[in-house]
Amino acid sequence: MAFEVFDNGVHRIIRFDDLAGEGDVQANQYLLIRGGRAIVLEPGGNRMFSSLIAAISSYVPPQKIDYIIVSHQDPDVAAGLNGYLLVTDAKFVMPAIWERFIPTFCSKGIAQSRIVPVPDKGMRFSWQGVDFIILPAHFLHSSGNIHVYDPVSHSLFSSDLGAAIFPPEVEEYPVVQDFDEHVKYMEAFHKRYMPSKAACRAWARMVWEMDIERIIPQHGAIFEGREMVKRFIDWVATMDCGVELMVKAGVFAVPE
Repeated sequence: MAFEVFDNGVHRIIRFDDLAGEGDVQANQYLLIRGGRAIVLEPGGNRMFSSLIAAISSYVPPQKIDYIIVSHQDPDVAAGLNGYLLVTDAKFVMPAIWERFIPTFCSKGIAQSRIVPVPDKGMRFSWQGVDFIILPAHFLHSSGNIHVYDPVSHSLFSSDLGAAIFPPEVEEYPVVQDFDEHVKYMEAFHKRYMPSKAACRAWARMVWEMDIERIIPQHGAIFEGREMVKRFIDWVATMDCGVELMVKAGVFAVPE
């Protein structure tokens, strides 16, 4: 299903959230449209390539895609890149630390001239007259993770930070309405996949003063509105996760 996240008549954000096959990890893909051109964020795995291209084509021709942005190296984010190399002239924006690894999803040598590596400190880039900010989000959950801030819609694309995993008996929803109720769908994932409380706090300090209207994760629902954004940032800043929990659990021991 396509969900309209933002549209001011010039600048649009479309979310696709039901393209994963049965048994695959649910993931959201995002399409930014401006001036008849497009950016795709988190294009997803190889098995959803055909479905996503078809969905994108109902908005813009694939040849109009200028950039494809991947936040980290996971297959559910980047395994489908090879198809986009063949049907678009897009540049691939990715963390510099994964510059040698992500192209292994692609035909040998074909990706190298089209990669835009993001340094550890992040960067800014201009597209269709808009200066986007690529923020460092190291260890959330990848060592080279990046987040993308869109200053027109005041949206922060947060990769796996904010991901929610809904059980089969729960009907998925696109936007969080009750934060306290939603936390139970985020907790287990974040405790296991976010490796460091220190990284969470560093991220919270970085984004706290930014002008954010919504936080848009790669899995689950969107945090819409400044009050919901504040609740989420506060939750991340105080969350116990990763290595600290593993140490407390005593798992760092030689198996008997």
